[in-house]
Amino acid sequence: MDGDQNWPTELDLTAPAHGAAYSYWLARRPGPGLVPSRQDIDPLEMPRSLLPWINLIEVHRKDGSLSYRHRLVGTGIVDMRNRDGTGRWFEELYDQARRARVHRVLDQVVRDAQPRILEDDLGNTGRSYRTLQSLVLPLAADGVTIDMLMAVSHYE
Repeated sequence: MDGDQNWPTELDLTAPAHGAAYSYWLARRPGPGLVPSRQDIDPLEMPRSLLPWINLIEVHRKDGSLSYRHRLVGTGIVDMRNRDGTGRWFEELYDQARRARVHRVLDQVVRDAQPRILEDDLGNTGRSYRTLQSLVLPLAADGVTIDMLMAVSHYE
């Protein structure tokens, strides 16, 4: 994308990091109707300002349901959350209510292979920031079946 910001109207990409991440993701798509794979994402080529705010999430399918595990949690996110969720399953980290809210958005991204914005309240993290907006971008090794998500966080 050439900075023309022609993203879908359902995406409210007011955070500069979200616009940059979406443009990067679009540029890595292997073709029309396909999504990039994890291998298409090169941290050395993306804007360095995004790196602390990236969360790679593995998508696991079992018996018709989806579960998620943090593959990588950026240092900015770790600092904001006061913990590192890298390698941990969502069931280990989040209560049932938060998991349900998060799953609604992530499941939709996996089903539709379309980016979405996830909004959540951080609760009491000891930080002045209280809300989180994450741009959730689908990734697929075969370009079609979503097996990973790349989320870029923005805190307000």
